[in-house]
Amino acid sequence: MLSLTLALVLSAANPPAVEAWANKACPLPKKEPDSNVEFKAQLSARAECLKKAMNTSLDKVIVPLKKKEPATFKQWMGLQADYNRWIADACAAVEEAQWTDTSTGERAMGTGYGTTEMECHQKQYAWRGFYADAWARNDWKALSAALEAYGQVAPRLQEGLSQYQKQAQAAAARAPASVGQSDTPSQTLTQEDWKHYNARLERAATAPQALAERQCALVPKADASCAERFRASLVSHLDFSDVLSGQAGVQ
Repeated sequence: MLSLTLALVLSAANPPAVEAWANKACPLPKKEPDSNVEFKAQLSARAECLKKAMNTSLDKVIVPLKKKEPATFKQWMGLQADYNRWIADACAAVEEAQWTDTSTGERAMGTGYGTTEMECHQKQYAWRGFYADAWARNDWKALSAALEAYGQVAPRLQEGLSQYQKQAQAAAARAPASVGQSDTPSQTLTQEDWKHYNARLERAATAPQALAERQCALVPKADASCAERFRASLVSHLDFSDVLSGQAGVQ
């Protein structure tokens, strides 16, 4: 696996305006971590902070609808519940890819486990929080600029996601029906293991389309490109580039 610092540097970043919103809501730690444990604690704390900031921004949009537009309120609540489930699937899928070798069919473990998932949560919460905050302020220009930025990187990441799915499906086809218990941190995945692995990967890959369509149904005067642009912003959080490039090993 990439070293912890390098993994953060190489991972896909949110647009500058989204990062600025996140840094204002939850400033980056000033103190350099003294250990891996402290580093992971910092990641976890900031992810939790950004989740709270996201929910605060969403409340500004959703809560006022409860009495004056109950049907729209219900739509927003249902959308966000499914959005949260997608975040969980997407970030877990990106994390597990760091530790799963599709060429050998083995899954490993190391001290860095969980860092990619927590960083993914930070970026996801930042984008959703920024989106809701801009919506509440009717700042459609800021949203359009962010969506355009995501759209520039989405095609590459979409291609990487599709390529990784093919690799995982090929690994599943080669997997044994059962394996013995391993005495090492590495474990060969069975057909059943790959079934669950690929099911989550499929949910992560396909959910953005439906989420985008539901989000754009709520956008005032949405144009025909709304759903595709929003879908691209979600796909941009599914980054498998380091795994595909062969840079990811096991720490």
